[in-house]
Amino acid sequence: MANADEQILVTGATGVVGRSAMQYYGERGYKVIAVSRRRPLNTYGASWHSLDLSDEAACKALLSPLTGIAQIVFAALHEEPNLVAGWQEKQHVDRNALMLRNTVEAVAPYARNLRNVTILQGPKAYGVHVHPIRHGAREDRDEDRSIQNFYWAQEDYLKARQRGQPWSWNILRPSLIIGLSIGGAMNLYATIGVYAAVLKERGEPLYFPGQGQGVFESTDADLIAEACEYILLHNDTTQNQTYNLTNGESSSLREDWPLIAHSLGMQPGPDRPFAFARDLPSFSADWDLIREKYSLKAPPLDEFLGQSAQFADFVFAKGATDPSFMSCIKIRRAGFAGTVYTDDMIRKWFRLYQDEGLLPAVSA
Repeated sequence: MANADEQILVTGATGVVGRSAMQYYGERGYKVIAVSRRRPLNTYGASWHSLDLSDEAACKALLSPLTGIAQIVFAALHEEPNLVAGWQEKQHVDRNALMLRNTVEAVAPYARNLRNVTILQGPKAYGVHVHPIRHGAREDRDEDRSIQNFYWAQEDYLKARQRGQPWSWNILRPSLIIGLSIGGAMNLYATIGVYAAVLKERGEPLYFPGQGQGVFESTDADLIAEACEYILLHNDTTQNQTYNLTNGESSSLREDWPLIAHSLGMQPGPDRPFAFARDLPSFSADWDLIREKYSLKAPPLDEFLGQSAQFADFVFAKGATDPSFMSCIKIRRAGFAGTVYTDDMIRKWFRLYQDEGLLPAVSA
């Protein structure tokens, strides 16, 4: 239960995880402090501030006076212009490590009741972006630290900084995160939504742009927010642990395609290869006409999707290879029982994109 004196700091408030955390904690009575460089579409009652986490002085000026912070949900992320290649670049590691360090150093010495700092990783901890990973990849067993990754810089800093402190650290490793954002770097549903809206306006079906079955584990962004609160409320048993976190089932993009099409008011089409990073920019003028025709709140294509077209290419290419799964037994044994059916997730998020005026509404 929320303590009226406790504050939750959510960084990366415009991202898929930050947006969900901001809403989830706010709806449960917490005082939410949300920060990001750009203003979110909605703040859900949070106190929002524009902040560049790479600016140490700005972080201290804004965050150090907030002495009531009980938990930091660190959902901020910096990506390089070349998304996938950038995951292994030194400047990517250094920038993300700096952002976490500036945040923690601005909060931890001053927040008298700080209880937890939770950060995010993912299956790249096991090397999924470089090579096949062990099926049922497990925390503290299957990590690949030979691959340069900002995860390790953040994790090593946080563990060392926490030693001897009254607060705890936690790491959540979701899989393919599904949620809502504007300008995010890895937003699959917004990318599919723009692709679909243009095809629909042209009178075409929703062609399947990939190959293979596209079998993945997904993680609903709302489930991540729920897990963050669970960690805060059960810190006596969850402290200083890393947890994989997925919805609880695997699913196939190909098998889910008819439901995705239906959720967008379309019929599924046959396979038609589509390279999002290469081909989606040609949809920009069509998207602008759609935004005007339906009075959407969504910005122009590049601003709406960020680097997500690159991410969609990565996802659909990965979907043509053998699937790899993470074990989620550890977090279940810790008592967290949250799960999400894939079809519920699909319906919920595409409906929310429509309700928020980011995609054209579908008539009932």
